[in-house]
Amino acid sequence: MDSRMERAESVFAGSIKSKLIADLVYAEQTYKLSGEGFGNPQEGQHTLEMRCFGTEACPLSWFVLGPVIQYSYRMFTQYSGNGMYDFFKTSFPGGLSTESVSTFNDGATITGSHNISFVKDIVVCRSKLECAGFNEESLALSQELSQVKPCYEIIDGCGVDAVSSSVKLEWDLSDGDKYSAQVESVIRSKTNFAPQRHFIAHHSKVIEKSQNNLHFSQRDKSRANVINFYLHKEQHKR
Repeated sequence: MDSRMERAESVFAGSIKSKLIADLVYAEQTYKLSGEGFGNPQEGQHTLEMRCFGTEACPLSWFVLGPVIQYSYRMFTQYSGNGMYDFFKTSFPGGLSTESVSTFNDGATITGSHNISFVKDIVVCRSKLECAGFNEESLALSQELSQVKPCYEIIDGCGVDAVSSSVKLEWDLSDGDKYSAQVESVIRSKTNFAPQRHFIAHHSKVIEKSQNNLHFSQRDKSRANVINFYLHKEQHKR
């Protein structure tokens, strides 16, 4: 474990570039998305600039798509402290594959597949997102959504070489109501082993969003945390 962590720290040292190549399937039409970014994996910071090819705008709000896409770059998470085994960075050079389902509180879904590789010092994510159950009244198409609220992602081992992820995303609406999505994912590595149950705190900030919905930029800060109930119990006895 120690040797894996040391190797990961040396591979993901300093600033790292990222790239996105994605297909968004909506109402039987495929939208080509791309993106470029940079971040510091050890400090848990990642900025990703995303865009839609051509002159036809992306149908969904980028406030919704941004975190659904960006949170799959989990190697840009700060891990520190005892017992903090970083499954994501230590999965390289082999890479990661993620299958996810985002279920919105109006019944619509986004089913995603994300394959991440590390090519020539660039983290490359190739994604396919398939939308179902959306219509013209869906809040995910609204331009009145706020940026995603800070959230906690639960990470847990679910096999020899896989972890599960569960996170609830929430957005405020202009009328004071909320829109939400429960995102469930399974992340697999070819040559790794699962860590203990822990949490990743995400805090995202929108840097830029074009009025025509063709362009979007977001910075995410993420940090892993372990809650050791046994340790807290012993400290309480003292």
